[in-house]
Amino acid sequence: MKRSIAILLLGASAASAFAPAPLRQTPPSSSLHAKRGKGLSAPGGNNKLNKPQSIGGSETSAPKAAAAAANWQQTSIPSIKSLPKEKNSVQLVDTNVFALKNKQTNPTGAVSIVNYEDKTYCFSSACASCKIPMAKAKVLESNEETGDDARVECDFCGATYNMRTGSPVAKEGGKLFGFLFSRSEDVPLPVYGLGEQKGKVFINIP
Repeated sequence: MKRSIAILLLGASAASAFAPAPLRQTPPSSSLHAKRGKGLSAPGGNNKLNKPQSIGGSETSAPKAAAAAANWQQTSIPSIKSLPKEKNSVQLVDTNVFALKNKQTNPTGAVSIVNYEDKTYCFSSACASCKIPMAKAKVLESNEETGDDARVECDFCGATYNMRTGSPVAKEGGKLFGFLFSRSEDVPLPVYGLGEQKGKVFINIP
C-alpha cells in the first residue's frame, strides 16, 4: 500500500515538472495607440490640425477667448479665390459644415462673408436679433463706438453689429419691425475666422 502511494506521488511530481508554463497574455497590437488626454494617433503621426493661415480680417474676427479654443472645420468652399470679391456687400456662402447646419433654417451651413477694404470678414448668415437672413444687410462705416471697425446692419429689424467682433452697437436708424425684436438686440452676432491650409478653406467655430 505504501509503495503504491509513493509511486503515485512520484508520478504526480514528474507530471508537474513537464506541465507547460501558462502563456503570458499580451494585448493585441494596433497601428493606433491611445494616449491619455490626446485621443488616438498613429505612431509617428499627428492627428491634430495645424492652425490654418488666417484670411484677411478674419484673423481678428473672434475675441481672444474664442481664439484660444480654436475649432477649425474644413468647408466645401473650393478655394480662397472663390470667395466673394464684391466690396462692401454681404454675400451668403455655403460651407456645408455640420456644426452650422439647420434643417429648417440653414440646411447648407451658409455664412455671411464681406470683403471690406480688402479684408475678409465672416459671420452668421442670420441676424442674431430677428433670425432673418443677412443677405440684404447693409455694411456701414466705422463710428466713434466701433473705432476702426466697420458695422453691419440688418435690413429687416435694424439691429447693428461690430462686423469684426459681432458685438451689438447703436442702431443707425429705426426699422419698421425693429420694436418687435428689441429684447434680443443685445445678443451678439456670431463671428467666425476663416483660414487656408494646403489650398483648402477652413472655418473656426468657437
